[in-house]
Amino acid sequence: MNTENKLDAVDVDESSEKISFWKKLQTTVFTLAALMISSGQFNDTKELLGSLYEDVLANFTNSLEYELIEGIHVGNSLAFVKEELGEPYVIKRSSNRPELRFQYFSEEKFELTLITDDERIVGYTVFSKEDGFSPAIPFAEELGEIPLMKSNDNPSSYFFDVNNLIYFVEAQELGKQQMFLTLVRGFVEYGAVPQTDKVEDDYNERITDAVRELNDAETFGSESEIDTKLNRIREQVFPNFFAIGEVDAKVLAESLLTRYEYQMFTQS
Repeated sequence: MNTENKLDAVDVDESSEKISFWKKLQTTVFTLAALMISSGQFNDTKELLGSLYEDVLANFTNSLEYELIEGIHVGNSLAFVKEELGEPYVIKRSSNRPELRFQYFSEEKFELTLITDDERIVGYTVFSKEDGFSPAIPFAEELGEIPLMKSNDNPSSYFFDVNNLIYFVEAQELGKQQMFLTLVRGFVEYGAVPQTDKVEDDYNERITDAVRELNDAETFGSESEIDTKLNRIREQVFPNFFAIGEVDAKVLAESLLTRYEYQMFTQS
């Protein structure tokens, strides 16, 4: 058997395993349903099947989480979103705009922050906690799919830190069709590593070094040195964080918890 045939055989085996798993699952579900229906427990059967379906989706796909994130929009009421998320684990007030509050929610695969003015959502942020978790960025690509250099041709501003939290994010002003919202993408140290063959094993260390070099350049270097360091980061960062809102990019960046706050509030 030549190499190509061997590869085909592997693909067939893997495909057969997947089909076998789903067939076994379907058989188990149908058998259980038949037994319960035959005993007159129809309502219990519906509830069990619905719960089982959600468990399968949660364990083997990211569909439920993606749907949850895609269902959140700037302009939603806080009460509407809380119906899905429950109560935040912590609330902070913005130092740049004291009327705004940052409300933090922790899910198994991602962290979400709602930025609210009174009871109205004026922005929100998401970062992935699980490798391979890549929700769609509003009006853009999937999270972690392409580097900043390719996703944003004309960044309007950028923000970073090397002390309380290693992060680098940049802003993109969206147009009239997107209600003039501000979109922010970037790297946050406590986020997951994007799953792409262009990301190397020491990805976090490389980005951390690049952000520190940018910090040094902005402190001691020339404009050309700053541009060089900035471009290096933009070429390497496959975002694990995005934010969108009708507020300034500075406020979106401010919503990030410090390293200490994140560890304390999430016990991670």
